[in-house]
Amino acid sequence: MGCNNSKTVAKVNDVAAAATPAKAENEEPVQKKADTSKLSRTSSFQEPANDEFTIIRLLLLGAAESGKTTLLEQIRLLYKQNFSDAEMFHRRAFIYNTILQSMRMMIKMMDESGISYADPKNQENAKRIMEEGETQYGLFPQEYADRMVSVWNDDAVQKLYARRSAFNLNDSTKFFLDSFDSINRPDYQPSPKHLIMSYVPTIGVQNVIFTANNRSFQLFDIGGQRIDRRKWATMYDGIDAIFFCLAISEYDQTMNEDLVTNRLTDSLNLLQKISSEPKFLKNSDIFIFLNEVDVFCEKLNEIPLQNFQDQYHGNSSEEALKFIEDMAIQAMAGRDEYLYSIYRTVCIDTEMMAGILGNVFEEILERKL
Repeated sequence: MGCNNSKTVAKVNDVAAAATPAKAENEEPVQKKADTSKLSRTSSFQEPANDEFTIIRLLLLGAAESGKTTLLEQIRLLYKQNFSDAEMFHRRAFIYNTILQSMRMMIKMMDESGISYADPKNQENAKRIMEEGETQYGLFPQEYADRMVSVWNDDAVQKLYARRSAFNLNDSTKFFLDSFDSINRPDYQPSPKHLIMSYVPTIGVQNVIFTANNRSFQLFDIGGQRIDRRKWATMYDGIDAIFFCLAISEYDQTMNEDLVTNRLTDSLNLLQKISSEPKFLKNSDIFIFLNEVDVFCEKLNEIPLQNFQDQYHGNSSEEALKFIEDMAIQAMAGRDEYLYSIYRTVCIDTEMMAGILGNVFEEILERKL
C-alpha cells in the first residue's frame, strides 16, 4: 500500500536488463475456502491440532506498506478466523484514524491543486476538518462526521479521487468513506473485509500459528521500516521459507525516511540482500508477492513506467508486469530457479489470495517431502 508524504522522483537505478521468465505465474488451484462471513473472536490463538508434525516456520518480510500486514490478515482469515477482543478494539481505532487521514490527504491535494469545491460550503467544512484535532481513534462527533460526508460527496472531490493514481492515497479510502455511516456507530464491529482493508503498521515481531493442508505453520512478521530491518537477520535461523512482499504500484514513489530513495529500488535491494544473506540457507525457498497489481495497471495510464525505468520500452500492462518480474529475478541472481516462486497479487482480494496461498502451501509441502 502507499504511504503519506511521498513524492515522485527521477529515474531509479537500473537493476535489471534481460532475465529469465518468472517460474510461477498467478495460478489458481482448487482450494477449499474458509467461511469468511463471520469472524470468531477469542482471547488467544488456537494451537493447531496436528502437533505430531514438525512445525514449518515462515518469515514474512518486505518494506513498510508493501502489503505484509494484509497478507498476514488474509492468512488469519482463511486459516484461523480468530481475533481477540483487544485486537478488534485496536483495529477499529485504526480504521477511524485511516478514514481521517485519507480525508485530510484529499483536502490537502485539493488545496495544493487550487481546485474549488463544487459546493462552496465545503471550503469551510474542509477547513474545520483540518483544524480539529491531530488524530482520531474513536467515534467522530456527529457534526464532524457530517462535514466529512459532505466533503467526500462533493463532485470536485470525487473528480480528484478519480485521479488518485497521481498521488499517494490509501487504497481503502473509498471503501471506508462509502461505508462511513455504518462505521461511525457505537456498536460498530469490523467485518472480515474491514479488517483486510485496514492498514496497521507492524510493531516488533508478530507471529501466528495456523494449520494448512493438515500441517502446522508458524509465520513471523517483522516491521519493514529501516529501523526494524536490523532485526531481520536475527530471525533467519530455523526458517524454512520467506514470504517477500513488494508493492509494485510504488514505482514512482519515494520512502518516508528520506524522500529521495525510490520505493521500488529499495524493495529490490532488500530482495537482493535477503537472497544472498549467508545466514539464510541457500536451499530455503523465497516466495515473492508482487502486490497491488490492480493499482499498478491503473497507474500506468497516468504515470508511465518508462519515466522511472530507462530500460523499459513496453506498451502494455502485461509487458510492464513482466519487466518487474524480471527485475525481481535479477535481484536474486545466483539463486537456483527452483528455490523461488513469483506471484502477482492483490492482497486485499480474499478470493484471489485463497487460491494463491493454497498453491504456495502446496509448493512448500512438496519441497519438504
